[in-house]
Amino acid sequence: MSILFLTLALGSAAPEPREITWPDPTARGGGSTAPETLSERCDGTRSRPLAEATCTRWKIEWSKDGKVWGVTTADSREALVTKRERLLGHARQYARLFELAFDDRWSDPTVPICDTCEQSTPPAVAGTPPPDAVTAALIETRARLVAFEQEVLDLHAPRLREIARLAHDPATARLGKAYAKALELAIVDVVHLALELDNAVVFRAKADVERARKAIEARRTALDRAAAALVAVVAKAAAKAHAGTYDDDAVSGPGAARLMIDISPTKVIATFAQGEASAVWFEGTVQLDGTLAGRTLVAPEGGTLTCSNYSLDCGYVWAPAQLRFEDRTDARGKRHTVELWFEQSKWLHARPFSR
Repeated sequence: MSILFLTLALGSAAPEPREITWPDPTARGGGSTAPETLSERCDGTRSRPLAEATCTRWKIEWSKDGKVWGVTTADSREALVTKRERLLGHARQYARLFELAFDDRWSDPTVPICDTCEQSTPPAVAGTPPPDAVTAALIETRARLVAFEQEVLDLHAPRLREIARLAHDPATARLGKAYAKALELAIVDVVHLALELDNAVVFRAKADVERARKAIEARRTALDRAAAALVAVVAKAAAKAHAGTYDDDAVSGPGAARLMIDISPTKVIATFAQGEASAVWFEGTVQLDGTLAGRTLVAPEGGTLTCSNYSLDCGYVWAPAQLRFEDRTDARGKRHTVELWFEQSKWLHARPFSR
């Protein structure tokens, strides 16, 4: 079965993870329906409900067997709740799609906590004296962790369904499972290393900060390699199916336009050629689902071009685009057809090319 068109329905024999039930103040006679929130001071004391205070950040602690193993932080309560739901959603999907028991590390989060302790974040304010070596290392490593967390949650985690689908295809099962495992470990590390850096603020040990920095880079490297290996296999299949030269469906004979598609190794270039003239019509990459997505130059809606060249200098603008393929049968027989689709106020497509 082609990995480009795999549509295997994934069943679930594994137990469904339990839903988290958040404390409700109304159960204690309160009149509010808002979720419970705590505030925490530097000495660890917490008040309920939220005391009037300025939060240096918001956090959720994650525990297993009574021991805190990780922390999730954000600048606002709303951002924190969104991040919490993404983590829990990923854990539920991972368990279901790979027929695993729900990881109980995600089963016991605290309610959102307003952290009022100024020591929770190293200072990095303009006009203050340069930080000492430990503080400088903490600031730099925390920035690395924030960037890594964004990569994990915004780039890799949304691919989970495609990863699972490829993990169920014999041709890509090993690489799919390896990518899924690398992603799961990365998500756990994002949460665990945030706690490690919190502790480093207290212990002031530069070695601890350096160890966390190396762990971030090692996990990023492992995740990127796992992703690249799986995408490369999909791209190889896409190249076999779609790379080559296509003829204009509307005009045939000498001087007719051609579309040449090159995929190497995961980068996609589609070149429009007519006679001796040619121009890059589309540039993009192969996605995990086998689609070829990227961008194309188009004339601006409601705008005017300043010259006849197909270029940014003449007024063309970049638009999101895809190359879409279909097998069609006409008077010439069975043809493999490609259309360039691009987005302006709505999705449109250019004339088809076939081979």
